[in-house]
Amino acid sequence: MKKLFSIAVVALMSLTVANAQSVKDELTKSQERAEKLQALCKDYKPCKNANIDGYGNAIKEAAVFAIANTEQIGNLYIRDIQENADGTIDVTKKNPNLADWVALATTVAGEGAKIKEAVDKAKGAGEEAKNIAQSASSEKNPMKAAKAAKTAKAATAIVEFGNAATPILMEESATQVKLVNEIIKKIKAAKNM
Repeated sequence: MKKLFSIAVVALMSLTVANAQSVKDELTKSQERAEKLQALCKDYKPCKNANIDGYGNAIKEAAVFAIANTEQIGNLYIRDIQENADGTIDVTKKNPNLADWVALATTVAGEGAKIKEAVDKAKGAGEEAKNIAQSASSEKNPMKAAKAAKTAKAATAIVEFGNAATPILMEESATQVKLVNEIIKKIKAAKNM
C-alpha cells in the first residue's frame, strides 16, 4: 500500500512539473509571437484612406493589446512561482491572487473583441485596396497616376500587414485564454484565493 501511495505521489509531482514546463514553453512561444507583432507594428504606416486605415489601426491596437497581455501574463506567472527572469527564486514578491488573474482574463477578453473588430473590417479594406489599385492603373494623367499608385501601394501594405498580423493575433489570443484559464483553474483547485 505504501508503495502504491509513493508511486501516486511521484506521478502527481511529475505531472505538476510537466504542467509547469508546459506553461513555461507556452510563455516562451507567446513571447516570440509578441516580438513578431511588435516588429510588424513598427513598420506600420497609414495610407490616408479612412476605411483602410481604420482596419490597419484596429489590427495595430489589437496587436498592442496582445503584446501588453503577453507581458502581464509572464509577469504574473513569474510572481506566482516566485521565479525571477534569471531563474532564481524570490520570496519577497507578493503572489498574485485569483482576483489578479480574473482581471487579466477580462483584459484578454477585451483583446478578443479588438481582434474581432479588426477582422470585421478586413473584407471592406481588402476590397477598397483592390479598387484603389485598379483606379490607379486606369488613371491617364501621369501626375495623378503616380499619386494614385503611391496610395495603392500604401493601401496594399496595410492589407498585407493585417494578413500577416491576424493569424499571429488569433494564435496569441487563444494561447492567452488557455493559459489564464489553466492558472485560474489551478488557483481555484488549490483554494489559494
